[in-house]
Amino acid sequence: MARTNGLDPFAMYSVFKTAFDQVNKFKAERNLLAAHVLAFSILEDRVTAAYVSAYRLLHEKNPPQYENLGKIHFKNKVSNLHNMGVIDQSLDEKINAAAILRNELTHEMMWRLDCFTEEGLDEIRDLINQVNKANRRFVKNQNEKRKEIAFRSDSKKLKKN
Repeated sequence: MARTNGLDPFAMYSVFKTAFDQVNKFKAERNLLAAHVLAFSILEDRVTAAYVSAYRLLHEKNPPQYENLGKIHFKNKVSNLHNMGVIDQSLDEKINAAAILRNELTHEMMWRLDCFTEEGLDEIRDLINQVNKANRRFVKNQNEKRKEIAFRSDSKKLKKN
């Protein structure tokens, strides 16, 4: 996995802005193949980031295979997001269907160049947004649960005293 950990938020923002700008540039140039490839790479990164952040929240440590995240199959990461409650079954299925289509189109590319469309690109971008929203919602809910547990614990301590 080429994702660089430890980047400050501004550097991360710059990387994503550049990537999305390139997707838009490729789309404007009608280079839909390049746009699809880069957009799906962004989706893969967002799924991986959601997986890591959810695992950390639930277990208060990095995933066991943290150093080798690139070796975990994409489908397994998506399934883990569903099992951890980050995404629902419907989004799980949509992401996996997009991955299957991406693989089919990539392996049969020379015969199916006309299958790389703006609509397909927009679907990938929509999945990126859905994963980001689901991850933010999950993080917010988990943090609220932690605050509630801490509040209850503090209340019990005060009652004992």
